[in-house]
Amino acid sequence: MPTPPGNSARPRNGQGSGPLAARWDPLKDADALYRQFLLRDPADNGKFLTGVISTGIYCLPSCPARRPKRENVRFFRVPEDARKSGLRPCFRCRPDSFYRGEEFHESLFEQTVARVLRDPAAFSGIPQVARAAGLSRTALNDLFREHGHESPGAFLRRVRVEIACRLLENGAKPIDAASGAGYGSASAFHDQFTSRTGVTPAAYAALRTESSFTVRLPADYRIREVLDFFGRDKESISERVASNGFTKCFEADGETVAVHVEFTKDSAICKTDPGCSFAAHRAVRRMLGFESDAAAFGRQFYRDSALGTMFQRQSGLRIPCTPEPWEALGWAIMGQQISLQAAVTLRRGLILKLGRAHSSGLRAFPMPEAVAAADVDLLRSLKFSASKADYLLAAARAVASGEVPLNKFRELSARHAARLLGSIRGVGPWTVQYVFLRGIAFADCLPAGDAGLARGLAAVLGARPDERGVREALDRFAPFRSLAACHVWASLGDSKDLNKE
Repeated sequence: MPTPPGNSARPRNGQGSGPLAARWDPLKDADALYRQFLLRDPADNGKFLTGVISTGIYCLPSCPARRPKRENVRFFRVPEDARKSGLRPCFRCRPDSFYRGEEFHESLFEQTVARVLRDPAAFSGIPQVARAAGLSRTALNDLFREHGHESPGAFLRRVRVEIACRLLENGAKPIDAASGAGYGSASAFHDQFTSRTGVTPAAYAALRTESSFTVRLPADYRIREVLDFFGRDKESISERVASNGFTKCFEADGETVAVHVEFTKDSAICKTDPGCSFAAHRAVRRMLGFESDAAAFGRQFYRDSALGTMFQRQSGLRIPCTPEPWEALGWAIMGQQISLQAAVTLRRGLILKLGRAHSSGLRAFPMPEAVAAADVDLLRSLKFSASKADYLLAAARAVASGEVPLNKFRELSARHAARLLGSIRGVGPWTVQYVFLRGIAFADCLPAGDAGLARGLAAVLGARPDERGVREALDRFAPFRSLAACHVWASLGDSKDLNKE
């Protein structure tokens, strides 16, 4: 399977790695390499370099720069060969840093994010972020698109609202929360906060004493995908799904919480346990897909010649996520290589055995600490295969120990996060991308090996594509490939996307 962002092939001792690097001839195979170069696949980094004679630079295959004409491109094995031809390294993709094993852009992204989070009021806009990173606005946009799956502007809007939420939870008045989160305008704060959370700042602050709240939905909001996602197991002991809403049980802040969501024409009426409304609201935002920028996706891709009709028919679709990332990882591991029915049976047994009970009769998906304390024999008694039990325990222990900080992934480069997640035994590229999409809410994920994507695209393309064909068909929807994938899943008549073959 193609390696997801962050699992790029690494060079060894300054040399390209992998079968391609071992056998290709830069003259004989130039046309084939050019076709591969057009894919911008990070998995090809370390296998070959591209030299652009019209600009005098050489680049990694994944470089975000505009692709030059074929006649202006030459191919090289290693940086030394490119430099001997009089070329210099690209400033944007920094191939020499890559071949030295340095992850320059990852560090730059994470350091920039950390600076904004430490003092959001010091960053009134994108120019201040660009200066902190030492980049032009164009280079800053490339950096955030590649490593954060969002634009710098979207990043600022997201983190400001998250910071404002924390301040309001801690008792700040709305005007003080706005200032502390870096807003220079009260109206901008009100509009952005309401858009991203579905409630006003004052209503959010009131959740301290309320056990119910109403979330305003976008005008074109679709509930079907949400109900399908949480209704995959008709006998679930963690969710109850009806025609107009659902109830979900989960753990948050050391408590077992249940939230009931009932959809009306333009709102979601939510009821939860006393004292748990902040946690319930955070979960509802994730479960209703508030991180999905459906409007921007529509503006950019509803006129697509191949899939535009599908997108328009499903206008407003958003990506429902699990209440917190660990549940997405556990679910993905349990679903690997087996049918949906077998996966929900394993999940149900795990929740019944290890999940904490709620007064509603539902149980929460067990947290990683609870799973890490189990052993293979216990999971085997729940019908897990030996390998699947081993993989789930390895994942739980990595997350519980902090070795893989799932809840901090939005502060890391997506490439760095993917390497951490992919280091867990049994977690491959499809699982990484699925967790990024359903657990982290990254906007530009593509689980290209998913069987459901292949089936959905077959109806449009006339033939079922292989994994590379899926990637070729959906890569053009960057930086919103997550939404494009969910549109394809939804076109199958359901959103039961755990269909990895």
